Amino acid sequence: MTYASLRAGRGPNSLVVEGLGVLGDVRGRALDIGAGPLNDTYFLLAAGFSVDAVDTDPCTVSLAATRRHPRLKVVHADVRDLDIAAGVYSFMVAIHVLPFLPRADVVRLAEAMTGGLAPGGVLCCTFFGPEDAWAGRRQGRTFLRGAAAGSVFQRLEPVVVREDRYDGIDARDEPKHWHVVRCIFRKPEEPVTVAVKGSESPPPADGVPGRA
Repeated sequence: MTYASLRAGRGPNSLVVEGLGVLGDVRGRALDIGAGPLNDTYFLLAAGFSVDAVDTDPCTVSLAATRRHPRLKVVHADVRDLDIAAGVYSFMVAIHVLPFLPRADVVRLAEAMTGGLAPGGVLCCTFFGPEDAWAGRRQGRTFLRGAAAGSVFQRLEPVVVREDRYDGIDARDEPKHWHVVRCIFRKPEEPVTVAVKGSESPPPADGVPGRA
């Protein structure tokens, strides 16, 4: 069972709902990175967006085929191989995706995502913090705190950077302690000049297939 199959048919992530409120009445194109069960994708389609949904999971493609929505394009690919067009997306989603990539890949993808946002566009994304139960379990994952999350998206304006810690379950209904960094960023209407600063180096760790 994959994450997409385990979580299909649920409502959107609450951060995506919150982020849409930040964006306001603007619509256009949206990019759902690591779309999985397409719950956020369907929410954005219902809100009036045209959505590009990206995931490596064949289940994502199958789920999309059952709906055949005219404003939905599914890209069956690794997000790291995605060619993100510059300035075309008014809204982006990357929920529980970035922690499963090596830090260097996160930095490269974050730059591409930033470039893909239109001026005034909004990004909703999550990271896992170092107190998360999955932290420290395997090389090649990215765990960081809120301040470091902001440094990854230096050319965007932080609207929400919130750390939540709680005991819950993962997608397989297994008990898990969560340390989730929830972020909403907005791209400025005018380019921002960024000073290079040091950032927190997260401990490499692993996520497991079940993601809440």
